Amino acid sequence: MSNKNRFLQQPDNQSALIRKTEGAFFSGPLPQAQELQKYNEIVPGAANRIIIMAEEQASHRRLLESRVIKSDTRNSTLGLIFGLIIGLAGIISGTVIIIYGYAIYGVVVGGGTIASLVATFVYGSKQRKIERERKLQS
Repeated sequence: MSNKNRFLQQPDNQSALIRKTEGAFFSGPLPQAQELQKYNEIVPGAANRIIIMAEEQASHRRLLESRVIKSDTRNSTLGLIFGLIIGLAGIISGTVIIIYGYAIYGVVVGGGTIASLVATFVYGSKQRKIERERKLQS
């Protein structure tokens, strides 16, 4: 950034101060070409090293994102499988209890199992929606 001060003469011989401020900003993994060239002048080969570093960082980030996606997919699949097993076990247990003559207990076991699975599903869906909204806002 640079500041430049300049005095201007007004028609009635009064001076006015004008300040001009200039700045340059960039965003991203690499500096601008002029900056890379300056790095290269100071340390020969520095620009190439900076570019390689940015490429490796991007590759690493993609690898981590891929692992997270695979892990989330696996966890989601396992959650569905275990939810199915728990649901079937609860319904079968409730049915067996009803067959043995304990209708109220059977309904409580079977219905409770289904209700808890539905509640877990609804809660999880709500949390994912909140998380997606937070990501969109940031």
